[in-house]
Amino acid sequence: MIKIVDLDKAFDKYIEKFVLDNIGKVKPEEIEDKIPILYEEFGNAADKELDGKTPNEYYRAFTAEELLTALKTHIDGDVPVSDFLIEAITANEMSEKPVKTALMQEESEQFTAYLMNILTDLKAEIPVERYIEFALYDYPESIGELATEALKEDADSAKDKVLKCFDDAPEDKKERLTEILSGVKEKSDEVFDKLVAEFVKNKKKIPQYASYLAKYGDDRAIPVLKAAIEGKVNYQEFEELKFAIECLGGEYTEKRDFTQDAIYKKVKGKK
Repeated sequence: MIKIVDLDKAFDKYIEKFVLDNIGKVKPEEIEDKIPILYEEFGNAADKELDGKTPNEYYRAFTAEELLTALKTHIDGDVPVSDFLIEAITANEMSEKPVKTALMQEESEQFTAYLMNILTDLKAEIPVERYIEFALYDYPESIGELATEALKEDADSAKDKVLKCFDDAPEDKKERLTEILSGVKEKSDEVFDKLVAEFVKNKKKIPQYASYLAKYGDDRAIPVLKAAIEGKVNYQEFEELKFAIECLGGEYTEKRDFTQDAIYKKVKGKK
């Protein structure tokens, strides 16, 4: 059974001992610069709380399941999670399956976030449907954002499942799906139509949705963006629309007067 040890506190004591042992030898301002070196030394120093093993050695002797149980116990007991524990999990070749299994359970926000970050560190294929659930439904904001970021990184693999659930997704979460689709590299009419429809629908978020069209990179969006820029827009919206048009290979050269626009005045430092 893995011992639940606060290695952060142990490292603090290690630093304290170093400071006491080096009074008059090391300037206070130099200590901060030495912390990474001290941490490396600490990782290779035997610790009686770890059965005489070093932090680097101790966790490597356990199975992936045991390490994940220890991670959960640390979190549930409000004991700081050390980098040595996380590194042991990501270094374990058998970690991927138990991490994915744990992600299918309803766990605490902190434990779920750790699991998602570990899966990213493992460079493993993410469970797309589960991540879509995290992004769309009743999960903490931080989990939804982590899921969205991961799905964006693997947008082509997630595309079909995202499109399938798009129309029935909660309206206040559809922007996450739009953001994911904007990262799809393989062009398709269905993705393009969804991005354009969301851009047209979200008139109060023109800059954001213009950026999704720009990122997707389909120049068929240029007429849509030009129609928007020729309408009633503020200075920020104008600049973002112009930028999106140019990103797609288009051009907009019409002069517009924004001297009375509040955003323009703030940007230009005028009263």
